[in-house]
Amino acid sequence: MLFAVTNSGSTEPSADDPTPAASSSAQPTSSGPACLPVVSETGFSVVRQTVQYAIVARNDCPDAVINAAVKVRILDPSGDPVAGRDEQLPDVVVLLPGQELAGAGSFFLDKQGSKVGKIEAAFVAATPAPADAFSGWPREVRLSDVTVGVADSHGRSAVTGRIVTDPPGAALCSPAASLVLRDKSGAIIYGMTGQIRDDQVAFELALPKATDRSNITVAIALGQPALTLNPVPTAACTA
Repeated sequence: MLFAVTNSGSTEPSADDPTPAASSSAQPTSSGPACLPVVSETGFSVVRQTVQYAIVARNDCPDAVINAAVKVRILDPSGDPVAGRDEQLPDVVVLLPGQELAGAGSFFLDKQGSKVGKIEAAFVAATPAPADAFSGWPREVRLSDVTVGVADSHGRSAVTGRIVTDPPGAALCSPAASLVLRDKSGAIIYGMTGQIRDDQVAFELALPKATDRSNITVAIALGQPALTLNPVPTAACTA
């Protein structure tokens, strides 16, 4: 499927550690007449006044979906919404049939020190599209040569990698990169979006101490919003 999972075995220690929280499983629920992707997993860390999170989405619909919109709620330990605002929502606007894809986002808390108990995420909209409209996409997109740099004086390291495709050199449709960190139990504890320049991907962050450095993953999402008269070609980047 069109996502990349990459491992890094670096042992460089980190500093300025955020407060991680274990991920939670989200049970698929009925979405009514429209077939929507489901969110199967979430997890986050609170870094000063920002919630850095990641979700894992899956499309069990018979068709591809475009313009997929996910709603994320940040809740306190009692289950009430935490005051703040979305800084970035997960970029998972196109999902092919059977595809599983991770996406990262961030939420800025109105008050530093606000307690966060969990995040809830669910798709609230999506438009079906024929899967063959995306036949020009590469069969696989992944990251290679992933490295975790030496931490600077603030405890921040650069995580970098190179995008490779099957077939080699295939064109990418509006790619977006999401870093997903897990602890030794496999639970998501951090998510972050990165920069893509040509075939190079980079993130800069202080890795949580609980990070399993042998299980660092980077998801590459393809596709773009398609609010036009010909939405499917636009989402497939062939318009």
